Amino acid sequence: MSYMEDCFAGAPQEFLICITVHKAVQVGVATGDLYVRISLDKITKSTKSFPNTENPFFNEYFVFEFHCTLTELLRLTILFELKKHMTYKKNVVIGELLVDLHSVWNQPNHGYFKKWGRLEAPIGENQPLDAATEPHGYLQLDLAIVSQHSPVSLGLRSEDQDTQNLNKWSVDQDYDDIEKNLLTNVNAFAPSNIRYFVAFYRGYFIRQSNYMIQVSFAGFNGKTPVAKSTTTPVWNHEINFAWMYPSVAQRFLILIFAQELLQWKCVAECELSLDEIAFKGTPSLGPTYLHLYDPVNPMVYVGRLLMELRSEMLTDSQPTHTLASKTVPGLDESRFWHDDIYLVEFLPLMGHHIQATASAYKISARLAEHSSNVLEGVLRTSMDRFRSTMHSKSFRRETPFRSCMFRVRLPDNRAKYESDFFMLDIVNYMRSELDTFKVFQLKHPLQDDEQAKCLKAIVRNILRRIKEGLDAHRFDHDVQPQRTTWDINRQLYLLDYFAKLPQKLHQLKQSLRSCFLEHLDASIADVANELQRLVAEIGSLSSMARMQDEWPELVLSFSAGGRDLGVCRLNAKLFLYLQHQNKEQSQETLCWRLRSFSFKAFGCTHTCPNCGCTTAIVSGCLSIVVERERKEFLSAISDDWNCVEPMLWQPHPSQTNFLCHVYVHQAKIRPGSEKKSVCDSHLRVLFAEQTCETYTSPGTLSPIWNAVITFSWLSLPGGVSLYLKNPPLLALEFYNSERSLPEDLVGLGSLPMSVISEDRSTDSSWEDSGRLGWYKNPMQKLQKLKHLTPPPLKWVPVTKKGSVQAEVLMSAELIELSMEPSSQDMNKEPHLATGIPVAIRPNMQNFVLEVFFVGLRNYSKSSMSSAGKRKIKVMMGDLVLESGPSTARVRNSINFLVAYASGVVSLPDQQDYWPAIIATDVLLSGYSSESTLGAALIPNSSNFLQRDRTLKCVSKKEQPSGDVSTTVSVDDADEDDELEWEEEDAKPSRINSWWMRLMFALGLRPAAYANRRALRYAGDLDDSELVEEREFTWWTKFYNSMYWTAAETSHENKHRLVIYHEELEKQAQFGYLQDWAVPVQLVHGVKLKKQGPPKEDIYATLKLQLKLTPCQCSVLEDQGGGGDMARPMANPIHPRYQSTLQALGETIKLLVRVYIVQGVQMRPRDLKGNSDCYVKLFLGGKMVSDRAHFSPNHSNPVFGRLFEMEATLPGDHMLQIMVYDHDKVKDEVIGQTNIDLEDRWRTRHRATVGLANEYTRSGYNHWHDLKLPSEILIELCQRRGIQPPYYYGNVIEVDGMLFGDETVISKDEELQERLSLAVLKNMDKLPSFGYKLVPEHVETRSLCREDFPNVEQGKLQLWIELFEANIYVPNPIDITPVPPSDFEVRVVVKNLAGIQMGDKNVFGKLMSDIYVIGWCEDEDKRQTTDIHYRSFAGDAAFNWRMVFDMKYSPNEDLMVIRRKAGLLEEIEFKKLPIIYLQVWDKDVLSKDEYLAALELNLSNMYAPYPNELLCKPYPKKRKRINLFKRKVINGWFPLENNNKPSQIRSKTKVQTGKMQLNIEICTGVEAANRPAGRGQDPPMALEPPFRPDTSFNPLTNPCKSFRHILWPAIRKYVLWSLLILIVILGLVLFFSNLPGKLMAIPLE
Repeated sequence: MSYMEDCFAGAPQEFLICITVHKAVQVGVATGDLYVRISLDKITKSTKSFPNTENPFFNEYFVFEFHCTLTELLRLTILFELKKHMTYKKNVVIGELLVDLHSVWNQPNHGYFKKWGRLEAPIGENQPLDAATEPHGYLQLDLAIVSQHSPVSLGLRSEDQDTQNLNKWSVDQDYDDIEKNLLTNVNAFAPSNIRYFVAFYRGYFIRQSNYMIQVSFAGFNGKTPVAKSTTTPVWNHEINFAWMYPSVAQRFLILIFAQELLQWKCVAECELSLDEIAFKGTPSLGPTYLHLYDPVNPMVYVGRLLMELRSEMLTDSQPTHTLASKTVPGLDESRFWHDDIYLVEFLPLMGHHIQATASAYKISARLAEHSSNVLEGVLRTSMDRFRSTMHSKSFRRETPFRSCMFRVRLPDNRAKYESDFFMLDIVNYMRSELDTFKVFQLKHPLQDDEQAKCLKAIVRNILRRIKEGLDAHRFDHDVQPQRTTWDINRQLYLLDYFAKLPQKLHQLKQSLRSCFLEHLDASIADVANELQRLVAEIGSLSSMARMQDEWPELVLSFSAGGRDLGVCRLNAKLFLYLQHQNKEQSQETLCWRLRSFSFKAFGCTHTCPNCGCTTAIVSGCLSIVVERERKEFLSAISDDWNCVEPMLWQPHPSQTNFLCHVYVHQAKIRPGSEKKSVCDSHLRVLFAEQTCETYTSPGTLSPIWNAVITFSWLSLPGGVSLYLKNPPLLALEFYNSERSLPEDLVGLGSLPMSVISEDRSTDSSWEDSGRLGWYKNPMQKLQKLKHLTPPPLKWVPVTKKGSVQAEVLMSAELIELSMEPSSQDMNKEPHLATGIPVAIRPNMQNFVLEVFFVGLRNYSKSSMSSAGKRKIKVMMGDLVLESGPSTARVRNSINFLVAYASGVVSLPDQQDYWPAIIATDVLLSGYSSESTLGAALIPNSSNFLQRDRTLKCVSKKEQPSGDVSTTVSVDDADEDDELEWEEEDAKPSRINSWWMRLMFALGLRPAAYANRRALRYAGDLDDSELVEEREFTWWTKFYNSMYWTAAETSHENKHRLVIYHEELEKQAQFGYLQDWAVPVQLVHGVKLKKQGPPKEDIYATLKLQLKLTPCQCSVLEDQGGGGDMARPMANPIHPRYQSTLQALGETIKLLVRVYIVQGVQMRPRDLKGNSDCYVKLFLGGKMVSDRAHFSPNHSNPVFGRLFEMEATLPGDHMLQIMVYDHDKVKDEVIGQTNIDLEDRWRTRHRATVGLANEYTRSGYNHWHDLKLPSEILIELCQRRGIQPPYYYGNVIEVDGMLFGDETVISKDEELQERLSLAVLKNMDKLPSFGYKLVPEHVETRSLCREDFPNVEQGKLQLWIELFEANIYVPNPIDITPVPPSDFEVRVVVKNLAGIQMGDKNVFGKLMSDIYVIGWCEDEDKRQTTDIHYRSFAGDAAFNWRMVFDMKYSPNEDLMVIRRKAGLLEEIEFKKLPIIYLQVWDKDVLSKDEYLAALELNLSNMYAPYPNELLCKPYPKKRKRINLFKRKVINGWFPLENNNKPSQIRSKTKVQTGKMQLNIEICTGVEAANRPAGRGQDPPMALEPPFRPDTSFNPLTNPCKSFRHILWPAIRKYVLWSLLILIVILGLVLFFSNLPGKLMAIPLE
């Protein structure tokens, strides 16, 4: 019986929001220091900054703490801002991402793991046009919400790749694929790029004030203007904004503020969830009224608000993010609906179970601001004598009955509710059919074929109903005014759903048809479960509490003696009267049906319907009728009711007599709910004016009453037809009585009664009537089961303050009586008898219950544990088994002198009806007096049933007293040593034929026959791949196991171990390490909290081993049925068990080795950053602290520490490991984890030392168990009593099974050991064993703090080895972390090509003065090439060497950077081994311009291209290489260009740059032996590059400048000028000399 989690969903609790910011990519800003700032509810935290790259790497972990309710938490939004540090002005926001917590909570584990969010331009900033089009990049995040009440979440765990992610550093390609891992909302119906318009028209409020509305969504807050002092504010205001993809917000929050005493106070709030209003279309809602209630007291109606939400898809990809608002014209609501006057009428008839002391009551009803007249009356108390004081009263009103009534004006949307009522019909029909089917299963338990026929018929009927509904157009409502978008969307959605539903149902029917007989029972269960799921699904679709066209709540209130007793909140629409034109189609609603209304206490905040806060149950009728249709309504109900005058009613017939039977069989009580743990309990049943109690069942937590309570001649108002449709509720009160203390109420419950009319009562018995009963088909049988008398028993929960305190197995029925009672019959008292009718009484069988009392552990030091001996009692049904008295206490453990008991118990053959097993801790204080200290309830008792096994009981009548006693005697040969009864089923056949054995011995049928699966690697290994084993350590094995799935990173030729992502004791394959004993928490009382689940006071853990075995007893017939059979004697223990029992009692000295590997996501406790973690261990009063070896400033510290401690079982069975944060002032606890060593020592799964995957005598995988595999196997076979293993050739035979060798790597070890290990790894396949042994592993344990139980503070990876202390123990494994190795990276920048030009020269020609900078660990230590001046074609030659030193840890694949932080502290960072290269353009006057960049991850880089022509941007599938293995690489790499906005807009094809590099990685030793100089310096000097003559610095070489720069540019003009000058001179001379020449010519 678990707590009802949902009952406390509204309670405040602790929440942690855990965020890891991994890295950002493609941010479009290559220079400057970038950092991420996280803001959540006024708290901000920032990462460290990362310099000069477009892909900054942060990898930081943050935790935000909240103490609030879940709804308050889910309203918050996290803002991630990527910012750039500016020295002289405000830091610039480059991009931002909003994530609302609601979408995080909706994820499978309440978290996202390594998801990419798209960074957007900041909201509300007016960007220049080109800035809006720039890319803003992506941010990779982990996000998780850890809550206190949820089970401990496994933190950040992706669903599909859970084996990899624990390595925080795993550089797996799949996570870097942005498209596949985008941060989207999993269940988002709504597409994203949408503009929303939210319009608020007007409101109606109860109080007069100034009103204003604020709407919040994904970081936007919009407000309406203020409407001054009014009760009917009019706003007519619309707010609109765009919602873009990266935000995954799903909730609108509307807050209504009113001004009180000069300050604004939130008077109402309303949340709209997009998935509720978007039926696969665009979200829209309204126009509609939202009804508002006071957030503090939800019973108080505040007012209503007329609003509308529209949305339209955006076509442009980059709309403005700004929030706009405007005034809109008012809304004419008559376009959408007409208002009508409704009459709401409530007619109470009688009430019972009224928890009041007063003698008069008042009842009234109210809806919104309207309320009815008040009805008054007198309360009566039952006069019977009771064992406990009577608090409950009842009333019954006299005919003619008066009702309370009022008028209300509401929109008439009845046509729209048509489809909802149709779905409710289907849900109710499916529910009732499934309930009947369960009864059929109880009655005909083994007739699978008949059950299948019934299920098929049920599915057929459901299909018929859906088809009729679709044919009658139940979804196509014709609304007179126009329909809203929401109506149309919902109608299409429902039509689509109900068109597809029949296909699902046909598949279910088909699965039953085509199923094999042996699987039929499983298929029947599956189909029934699927139908239950469909019931819930259709129910939620029809849930009429929705946003659009909602009506206010209808509230019935009940008060007595001037004090409000309780309220009943109802959905008003369910009680509407629907009028129809054609009668066949008239819809049944709850209008004027007789119902039992449960009233809940005023302060009840529980969200579940059955919370134990019921204060009254009132039977009555309720109707909501349109005033003009009242005549038709009265004629429709005229068969049963007659309205004498308004508000006065007379039923036909005025009353009916009933006989009432209540069958109470047994109960299971939760221990700790009372002062004393074991009490005498009884049940009180209340109905109408009658009350009766069962007997008191003495001192047990599973009382069996077997009682029948009869109320004869109950007269109830009205005819039987009123009760048939809605069975009335029977109220239960469960009490524990003690002689000294007053009554203690355990809890309250209620049970619907089965009503049987007189005409049916003869035909509805369990036995098939008539001799011809055998030919009835299953469907007729099923129909008959609907009205069974007596009704079958079922478990009814009894609750108090929201948690289940007990369950009672019972049923009740009302049978109509037509005869008139005589006068003495009328006054008959309720009658109590023993003996439930045989038809429904559970059929009892005998079982042997055996208990091994292992002992009490973790006994807390309290007053209880001081004096006196104690013993344990185990009770089941009517059997009580006791341990012997306790031995002396060792620390906080107690063992018992007699540790075994057994006896025979009779249990029902239906396991649903089994009582719980109860263990109590009894203090023996005097000679005979016992007092109970604590108790525990062990649920699921059927888990301890030894299936397929039976015991034979032999009756021995030798006692002189004549008692019949049975002793269970078991044949000696059938025994086994594992504390288990031997099965009687057949073993798998052994290999009997000598011919087969001969073939194996000759090797003709090799082992591939035995286990092919394991041999699939047999010849795969390539010898060239084998690496030197000398350099491998345990960490090699650990990190190789991280990449179990990623083929490119795991190595077949390296050994592995298993990494469990949870604690070892949470692994189901090892039976949770509880196969040897079940731990049970002993409870001493419960602290009930006002809010939140009750807290149990647990003071010890009891360890027991339980076995239930069916026994075939011929003698122990129990005729009376009351369970008072002859009590069997305890069974003498079998001699073979003695050794096991002695072993439990002896003390054992153990040597415990704790290997602590690393921490994962440790919660930072420092304000400044991550924690400095170290470990403390506590075991048996000893403490070991490792404070000296703290790990500085890491959220994922690597410890690599081994601790050895000694312990003595059972005293020191609990090992506590605490992780502290090292601080100069006071060390703080981060978290702790507790490990039960006794479970690991005693379990059959051998959790002492894990089995390695392969047997190796030496090296990093050496076998470190005390015994060799063959010795372990022989010992297990001896203990089990089977033949020792037998070897032939390369095959081993154990227990009739054959196994071959599974070794892949260490094939040169001894064959016998390798074969034995193959068997040990496959123990679960052996018929005599059938369980797994624990392999060599590392487990991941959650750390929690005592003040925040269940809230994970981080994880610790470790494993434990246990050895006996007094024998030789093998050497421990060295897991000291491998320190990072020194490497030298030599990068030779040879040539550049295709670089975009940065400048124009004087003559307008594009050119650049190019140089390259590079850095590795620290940007301040960057190296620069010389400058290639005046590059015209975008080409440059350098042949320049850069040399970088780095510390690299190959295991973690990270580069380790150590820096000083303060005077003495040194902090350590870990980053990916990336070399950054950037190409710049040198400018003399202005700032240098950035041209292109290249980032190379040395351990995981794309292979370069061999020549310049092939070099193009990398495709997705390009091969990757690890340079630390390759050592040298040479080739062309494509560069990332600095795209200018002008080029983006012109859409021209931008040519990409390329760089030719030669990269070499040397270890520190190689670098010292073969040094290389920087640049072109020796040693190993490089040739100067070949550059054109034009490449030089013009400022320093004027002559060269003239020759190479000026002369080529002006040469043409100079020559032309000279030519023209010469021509002009020639012409001038010619023309100037011409006259002289002409004059000189003599005249003839």
